[in-house]
Amino acid sequence: MGNFINSTTLIPLIPLVTSLFTLILLASFNRTLNRLTKPVTALIALSLLSSALISSFDYFKKIEEEIILSEFIKFFEEKNLVIHLNLVNEKIIIFFSLIMILIIGISFYKLPRKKGYVSLMISLGLISSSGMLSILLIDFSALI
Repeated sequence: MGNFINSTTLIPLIPLVTSLFTLILLASFNRTLNRLTKPVTALIALSLLSSALISSFDYFKKIEEEIILSEFIKFFEEKNLVIHLNLVNEKIIIFFSLIMILIIGISFYKLPRKKGYVSLMISLGLISSSGMLSILLIDFSALI
């Protein structure tokens, strides 16, 4: 069960940590980081791609499990937070990640890389991380 918890929690955490790290770097080195648009774009896209690969690995291994977060995170003791890891949720996460990578790629080629571009990439990373977390918290297999 420990391996499932590690791989499942990494799916939304990788883009979240990458985006927060980039945000801290942007706050510290504003002028320098605004010039580094290609590495920031690649870093955010690779974090989303790694989350999609972890989810596809779980999908192809047919790993299905429910993980109760309140047992592991003491902040959520009174809440009943459960991560639903099933085939439907994994398909949705893979599809969502690929769409977000496509949006990042289109914005890289179409948008001018001015002052707000790095902030846009950070916000896309945070949006994708929160989207993945919400997908994992909702049991879509019960809706089908």
